[in-house]
Amino acid sequence: MRAAFMTDVNAVEVRDDAREPDLDPAGALLRVEACGICGTDARTFFNGDPKAPSPWQLGHEPVGVLEEVGADADLPPGVAKGDRVFLGSILTCGECRWCSEGFQNLCEHHLLYGYDPYPGAYAELAAVPPIATKNLIPLPPELPSDLATVADPFACALNGIEQLDIRLGDTVVILGTGPIGCWQAVMARDRGASKVYLTDVSGDRLKIALDAVGDVVDDSWVAGDDNGVEDVLSRTAGQGAERISVAAPAKPAQQAALEMAAKRAKVVYFAGLPKHDPVSPLDMNQLHYKELDILGAYGATHRQYRITMDYLDRKQDVLAAVVTHRWPLEQIAQAFETIRSGTGLKMVIVP
Repeated sequence: MRAAFMTDVNAVEVRDDAREPDLDPAGALLRVEACGICGTDARTFFNGDPKAPSPWQLGHEPVGVLEEVGADADLPPGVAKGDRVFLGSILTCGECRWCSEGFQNLCEHHLLYGYDPYPGAYAELAAVPPIATKNLIPLPPELPSDLATVADPFACALNGIEQLDIRLGDTVVILGTGPIGCWQAVMARDRGASKVYLTDVSGDRLKIALDAVGDVVDDSWVAGDDNGVEDVLSRTAGQGAERISVAAPAKPAQQAALEMAAKRAKVVYFAGLPKHDPVSPLDMNQLHYKELDILGAYGATHRQYRITMDYLDRKQDVLAAVVTHRWPLEQIAQAFETIRSGTGLKMVIVP
């Protein structure tokens, strides 16, 4: 079969004679129709990761057809051989406290599909290990495979929006206009926000985002030296915004969010910082005197994946625009370079 292997940092090789994965008696095999490039894949490609030992097969946002199912596989209700399915990437034990309480994203023993020991799906055929079978979700018949791949990051964006708890009439500011920021803008409008503002440090990236979701955005701007604080205050009569999502992995954005927040506002730090430099200097007096709620959001739960699949199906016309590029497997290197250049939003590989 054909498969793409990361052979080094910033190096990928597509092989026509890659070995097909074995069928685990308790697992399945997925004939891949499409696989999105996650921000985690991009960071690994650009910087390396010990959990992706070279040569390694990345890809953890796959959609495809269940071609084979092991005799001992425990599939979710409504999923069978031959079905088109999405595979959620966060692999969980199903037994710890957090899994039992429905917070699978916080599983004490969670792993990630597409990382050691489970190769990913930038290939024609991908293994679904036993730990991942419970993550299989059937696709609505009319949902295109390229759009369905975004279910993984979209569910994560939904987690952040649910943490924000947007109310009717709230002003929502989203810092960062990648795919996550775009999807959160759409959801914020659906949840009743009176104003939705988008901001980014890159004018080019902001324009691409507005081309995709500009219809749900009330205003937008390129963040200046104060990272957009004055822009928010000037649009809110000096009061600040009630709900703010930091969808960019940047320390200045994290601080700016506190300064542009209204009293008793909620701020969600969606994007994490690099693991080698995770400590951010924040003005805690902003939190103290304004009585702010500062929250984190990581990954998604099984419930959020299910909600996402229905939402994607209903909102295809709006959400499909965020998938700006579709690439054959042979051009996966160009896909990564497009991410690096910031000239697109969501990249999908179509084997």
